Amino acid sequence: MRRMAPPARLRVHQGASSPVCRVEQGPDGLRLSPVAAPQGVTVLEAPPIAMQVAAPYPTEAMQPTAGGRILVTYGPGMVRTVLAPELAQAFDRRPPGMEEALGAAEANAALLRADDGWRAVVLPSIGDRLSDLGPGPVAIAPDGLRIAVLDGEVVREVALADGARLAEHPGPAEALAYAGDAGLLIARHGRVGEGDPLPAVTVLAGASQAGVALALHADGLLRLHGPDGPGEGWTSPVGPPRTISLSADGGWAALAGEDAVAVVRAGDGAVAARIAGARAIALAAGGRIAIGGPWGLALTGTVQEDR
Repeated sequence: MRRMAPPARLRVHQGASSPVCRVEQGPDGLRLSPVAAPQGVTVLEAPPIAMQVAAPYPTEAMQPTAGGRILVTYGPGMVRTVLAPELAQAFDRRPPGMEEALGAAEANAALLRADDGWRAVVLPSIGDRLSDLGPGPVAIAPDGLRIAVLDGEVVREVALADGARLAEHPGPAEALAYAGDAGLLIARHGRVGEGDPLPAVTVLAGASQAGVALALHADGLLRLHGPDGPGEGWTSPVGPPRTISLSADGGWAALAGEDAVAVVRAGDGAVAARIAGARAIALAAGGRIAIGGPWGLALTGTVQEDR
């Protein structure tokens, strides 16, 4: 692990753009430029957005933690903790084969997956708390106090502090997520809770303060699962999503595709913001949107927030 001083900022263009836009380099710095919405995408009325600050951290994906105040950003072989809204890097780490991260939505903790499987870490230092958690699936509670991991045909919940066993649940499990008062959700045969079978769940993201979760199913549709069962399936506006996260109340989802990211209404996929030219997204503190790509990491906000 290395602690590093913040690098020089990237120049940013302060002009506002419609929330359907592209991030690109312009003569006066990194900027958001309006573009047409893809055909068939439903766009909600939303205020213009503007670039606030940017830093030169190449970012393939990211997870918000600690209420969006710490961003866990990662790419091949590298994971960083970045503090919002300054976008100051606190620490970095290079576990061999670093591939994926899951953040504790309201706490300073995360799970990392590398060549040796999943491990639990504390933030911002990215120091190990638990290791050898296996290939997953895994989940971390919003308060960071417990994690869930599939161990053979059993899902075990253990304490992040010392690995003490807290609970066991029958497997198998396609995906795991914690969701507010609903606690641990286990996807089996496309079900998240009770209900008829659906195509298998490949990604599951829970809301930290609501008992709902957003599932990406093997048929390519996203469905919001709640106490009344799954909602209608809808298609991602950024192509097959690489990462998914939900707002605390479960009303909004952040989706990252190969060359575009979006904030959408979780129930039906209607778009509040879609930014092409980015590969990573997180809902940061203060209602801001963090985006990333090979060009670096940036924080955006509405024009009203900027004034």
